[in-house]
Amino acid sequence: MNCRHQLREMYEAYREIEINKLLSELEDFNKRNYKDAAIDVALATGDREAFNKLVGSE
Repeated sequence: MNCRHQLREMYEAYREIEINKLLSELEDFNKRNYKDAAIDVALATGDREAFNKLVGSE
């Protein structure tokens, strides 16, 4: 295995790690936004039970 091939494999492994990290961050971001939107809807509709479940007050 030559040096160029090893470098390419290292780059691809690094890129895969970075992509997985970005996807994980995006998933966390989406979960937070979804929960925030659900809380807003519960507040706007006066659904106290849903609000309490979402914020963990129940």
